[in-house]
Amino acid sequence: MSHILRRSLLPLRSFSTKVCKPGLVVFDKDGTLIDFNLMWGGWVESVAWQLEMTTKLPVREKLFKAMGYDWITRSIRSKGVLCCTPMGELYKVAVNVLLEQGMPAESAEKAIKKIWHMPDAVNTSRPLADIPALFLTIKRMGLKIAVCTADNRAPTLATLQHLQVDHLVDSIACGDDGLPAKPAPEQIWSICHNLGVEPHNAIMVGDTCTDMLLGRNAGCGLSIGVIGGASSLEDLAEDADVLVPNLNKIIKVLFQYSQQASAKEVAESVAA
Repeated sequence: MSHILRRSLLPLRSFSTKVCKPGLVVFDKDGTLIDFNLMWGGWVESVAWQLEMTTKLPVREKLFKAMGYDWITRSIRSKGVLCCTPMGELYKVAVNVLLEQGMPAESAEKAIKKIWHMPDAVNTSRPLADIPALFLTIKRMGLKIAVCTADNRAPTLATLQHLQVDHLVDSIACGDDGLPAKPAPEQIWSICHNLGVEPHNAIMVGDTCTDMLLGRNAGCGLSIGVIGGASSLEDLAEDADVLVPNLNKIIKVLFQYSQQASAKEVAESVAA
């Protein structure tokens, strides 16, 4: 496989007249920075087993299906709700599984509340690259870094601290911040506003088609899809501008687009 697959370097988007001069890199967290299946696969299995034991109902496989989890292969289904859904919405999905079994609403709510818990933000956070080295390289390029995730803020901060990169992240947008969920653009817009970066100078890096749509909807200059995360290659390729096989390859992409923007600035100044 080619190291970097791209549609084109020029133009970035057929509907945009602005050249992306990278100033901000926005990373998704789960599936991009850390192993998605290790964290969320283990979590949904734990919730399902506890729910069966608590309710005495055969709901384990029904919960897996509702969450988009293949328990046989222990993998997350591409475009399943587990990929990019905030915890509050996953809670509702679990409650609905019990409602569909005929359980009264009050009892269903009580049962889910009893067994509901967050994934272990530290022990299940297996990095998919040398994240500190990657972030330091990006910082040395003069770029800002943000994390945009469907996960809640407390576990997100715990994960970034565990990865030893919390001090390198300039802004975070999380699923419990009260903003519309991905792929709605508000999380990116909020990050860009806080950091003083125009959206077309922001680059979205993620592992799902939802991340790619987020970048597109927010008007980001580029959406980079990292292969091997929660989305299939086919789904990811639909909306990504560039596909990379791993996180380490994004440095080359950032360099190329920075050089491209600089060359355009020089050409425009000469023409003027």
